[in-house]
Amino acid sequence: MQVVSDLGDSALLLPLSIGLILLLWRGQSRSAALALVAALSLCLTLTLLFKIGFIACSPSWHTDIVSPSGHASFSTVTYGALALVAVRHAPRWQKVSIALLASILIGCIAVSRVTTGSHSAAEVGAGLLIGLSSLGLFAFRYLRQRPGTIKLPLLFGFAAFVLVAFHGVRLPAEQWVRELAQLTRGISGGCPGESAREGQSVRQRLAGALSERRENNAGRLKGGRYRGTDL
Repeated sequence: MQVVSDLGDSALLLPLSIGLILLLWRGQSRSAALALVAALSLCLTLTLLFKIGFIACSPSWHTDIVSPSGHASFSTVTYGALALVAVRHAPRWQKVSIALLASILIGCIAVSRVTTGSHSAAEVGAGLLIGLSSLGLFAFRYLRQRPGTIKLPLLFGFAAFVLVAFHGVRLPAEQWVRELAQLTRGISGGCPGESAREGQSVRQRLAGALSERRENNAGRLKGGRYRGTDL
């Protein structure tokens, strides 16, 4: 399932989403492109904020959610937007198939995050909710625009190129977020409802986890196998 999971990595979805924005700008309208920018910004901002909050405070809050799935949120809004644009410009007989394939792909990526042990079902569910909310914002603004002149062969050809070129490449995003969460805890002094003893314990746990992750990444670099960590 790691092959499927890699389809939701930021290293692949970033160029795919940027390319889709440019296609909307040139083939439809600036407003359509800005609608996708707004949806992606909302998705990434909410994902980052929830990750920082839960990573920093979940031990004190005693919650099962430690890090909402960025794969689930980012893939939902990106592949969902891609499908929405394709459906808007596709013949009537292709619309249902495109929407169904996109839903299956997003669902498979979500399931893969659980089966690979990267996230719990609750964390994947949180990521899906963020992604669906962001996709809803895009749909609300995009469907009010007139269809453009985007050609499906160009749209699908670009998507296929990105999938082939970037599949398997991973960004060390989760490590960056965990370091940011530790920094945030240090600045804020703790989490709401947290005792001083709990705060000290959580800080030590975060520092230990980061140290172990850095050592693992250094080992991968030394062995020439490092390709990043998951988000």
